[in-house]
Amino acid sequence: MAAKTIEEADRKARNIVNGWSAAATAVSWVPGSTLVLGMADMKMVNDVAKVYRVQSFNIEGVSAAIGGAVAGRGTLEATLVWFPIVGWGIKALIAGGVTKGVGEVVISYMRERSPLIAT
Repeated sequence: MAAKTIEEADRKARNIVNGWSAAATAVSWVPGSTLVLGMADMKMVNDVAKVYRVQSFNIEGVSAAIGGAVAGRGTLEATLVWFPIVGWGIKALIAGGVTKGVGEVVISYMRERSPLIAT
């Protein structure tokens, strides 16, 4: 899974983030999915770290970077669940967008700490 160059890591990391974003969009309409999506965000963080060969990182730093987005997603999704069909659709779009945003922050965070070099 680990990349050999920073450019390869960028491509692999974006594929990981895009996959998790699509998954969040697909399942976020399910009641209780916010908790599962939070755990999925942490899996995404670890997967991106592996791609960039970041052996250790400050989970508090990553959590602080993504915490506001995840908290905002949870609050908004809790409101939208009360509006069947339309609210669920909006909730799905928001979840996918927030996951993509979180992923981009994680990519930036891990890229800065990566031992990989550009070609």
